[in-house]
Amino acid sequence: MRRLDRNRLALGLFGANCSGGLAITTAPERWEASWDNNLALARMADAAGLDFMLPLGRWKGYGGVTDHNGSNFETLTWAAGILASTRDIMAFGTLHVPLYNPVVAAKQMTTVDHVGRGRFGLNIVCGWNQDEFDMLGVDLDQHDRRYDQGEEWVTILVRAWESDEPFDFAGEFYRIRKTVLKPRPYGASRPMLVSAAFSERGRTFAARNADMLFTVAYEPAKLPANVRALKAAAAAHGRTVGVFTNVYVVCRPTRREAEDYHHYYAVEHADRDAVEAMVVGRGLDGPGTPEEARRTFRLRAAGGNGALPVIGTPDEVARHMIALQESGVDALAMGFANYLQHFPYFRDEVLPRLARAGLRTV
Repeated sequence: MRRLDRNRLALGLFGANCSGGLAITTAPERWEASWDNNLALARMADAAGLDFMLPLGRWKGYGGVTDHNGSNFETLTWAAGILASTRDIMAFGTLHVPLYNPVVAAKQMTTVDHVGRGRFGLNIVCGWNQDEFDMLGVDLDQHDRRYDQGEEWVTILVRAWESDEPFDFAGEFYRIRKTVLKPRPYGASRPMLVSAAFSERGRTFAARNADMLFTVAYEPAKLPANVRALKAAAAAHGRTVGVFTNVYVVCRPTRREAEDYHHYYAVEHADRDAVEAMVVGRGLDGPGTPEEARRTFRLRAAGGNGALPVIGTPDEVARHMIALQESGVDALAMGFANYLQHFPYFRDEVLPRLARAGLRTV
């Protein structure tokens, strides 16, 4: 098994495979998720020394005038193309467990891993978006049972990657016989597994199975305790894990410029119908939700698909990321309103500051 530990704080780009990326905006410069743009971005990120690219697993958009994320690349074939075109950066696939037979998925991912010579990783999603599952003709099971299925799925996946001899598996969701796959993943070391850990059942699943746990910093003040709880949950199963969180970045020479641009694309040009679809669909606006929280959810949805905002000058952005690392976060998955336009300033100004702080080698 591999780890994302080349730097004390790993950095990657999140969501570039989907139209709009993380920003739910009508601004004319919003991200166009063409293959040419993804390829140019991957090569730029690779040359800059970023650690990974993480795709969103989307099948359907959020509507609105932009149909946010409605145009999207399937993540395994996307990752194969990224890995074939780069040298050092990792590329993840994001798979919904109920949609993929685990043995077929194991074979597909082994192929991608050989394309990338060991640079592939998997983000496991047990499913949440009923509209997408309806589109695919697959029933979305009750919440906890999705993770029961996920436990069987991961067990088969890892055994298929690691077993040299045929094996059988008889569970509630899968029954297979005399299963053996060749070749094994590149270098006979399995890809890294990432899983979100939001609900109590999801956290248990991730703690048992994932090498990196993904959490959202809705309340930054509570992040250190949340990270400690995630790592303790894994330790209870005899495992050591890292923790991801996602952020969206608006970095400009002055704070006023950064705040003005954020207001421009995430408030003045927010795709409000798509924002509403995301907030309601994720269950973030239930009965009794305080008004301040409702406003925050919608602003963060428009700014970056619900991620934590990191807004300011290069010094301020670097300090914020240093604080996240000091909270126990090991990796940041980043979004920009337009990756190709906005990442170069981050690369030139923030990455050197993080290197001087000892968090990165580049």
